[in-house]
Amino acid sequence: MKKLVIFLSILMLSFSSFCFAQVDGKIPDGASLLFDGFEKGNYWIWAGFDWDQYGSVKISTGADLSKEWASEGAYSLKMSMDVMDEDSTKSAIWFYDGTNDLSGAKYMTMDFYNPENYVYTITVVIQATNSWKWCSLQTYDLPHGKHTMVFDVSKYADYLHDVRRIAIYNNSKQVLMHESHIYVDNIRLIR
Repeated sequence: MKKLVIFLSILMLSFSSFCFAQVDGKIPDGASLLFDGFEKGNYWIWAGFDWDQYGSVKISTGADLSKEWASEGAYSLKMSMDVMDEDSTKSAIWFYDGTNDLSGAKYMTMDFYNPENYVYTITVVIQATNSWKWCSLQTYDLPHGKHTMVFDVSKYADYLHDVRRIAIYNNSKQVLMHESHIYVDNIRLIR
């Protein structure tokens, strides 16, 4: 029985690496353009208790500029969450709304800092055009520490001329019995 449990554990860990992109991979070659370094103000919003258009209540409680950590400049975005108890959705959303032409971009990179001893599951989505086309990018497990994530936007090249929203999702499954937060900074486009 013990051998079966060990085998299944190894199999699950191996499978999880195929399901999620790996943090801290190589930054792709190309011209880099800073999209948001959080130095010129905060244009991000959190989806809270009144955000039910994508399902159950979200646990996001804040999207604030912070000097506690930054990978570029002096500020980052501190994304706060409520307690993730057994009955919680464990789903949080932070988003930036604005019409942007990202034409020519192949990748979007983001630096994250997770001060918690907890693994968050992060997905980035862009929504584009008047129809708010849903373009889901990679999903990453975000462990404790500082990490860079690379998101491939090239598969949505036909929509990048009219991006209306960029959203960062946490869709964790584990319980975390205290309020928590993660940081994002240095959001770049690579052409």
